[in-house]
Amino acid sequence: MQKYLFIDRDGTLIESPASGGQIDSFDKLHFYPNVITWLSRIASELEYILVMVTNQNGLGTPMFTQEMFLPTQNFMLNVFKTEGIIFKEIIIDNSFPEDNSPLRKPRTGRMLAYINNDAIDMKHSFVIGDRITDMQFAKNLGCKGIFLNSENLRGQKELTDTIEELKTNWTALASTSWKDVYEFLKVQ
Repeated sequence: MQKYLFIDRDGTLIESPASGGQIDSFDKLHFYPNVITWLSRIASELEYILVMVTNQNGLGTPMFTQEMFLPTQNFMLNVFKTEGIIFKEIIIDNSFPEDNSPLRKPRTGRMLAYINNDAIDMKHSFVIGDRITDMQFAKNLGCKGIFLNSENLRGQKELTDTIEELKTNWTALASTSWKDVYEFLKVQ
């Protein structure tokens, strides 16, 4: 069975803009510290398949067009590719939180091909994200989470579970360092 890493984008691979909102221009695009070094080692040394799973509020609408999104997205993916970091799939939900879409993280509507796949080792797979809702997403998938910002409680409005329950039962690691993520995964 194959192990997977389901990795969030904003706040995990790249930094979320300090002003909030979307990464819709190059001046807002900043890679998470040391992500390239350590994710490259994860990709080359460890036996995980990488899948990016991200919510992009309103992508495709006039307020956040594909033309605003794609240049920074493609640049980020090209930088990762040059370092051996290849995502098997990129799953993007463009709904807003208030839409309560069954397809939007932490719900699993876009993940049925992974959930219902006996070739995937969910028990030894992880969600890596910066929000507590990413830990709920891990629970909903049936795997554990790696909380890449141990004090960040953004996203709690979308929760159906208590924060403490998610941190205690569904979070395998809480850190702010990709090096810690690599070292943790290396012994899994």
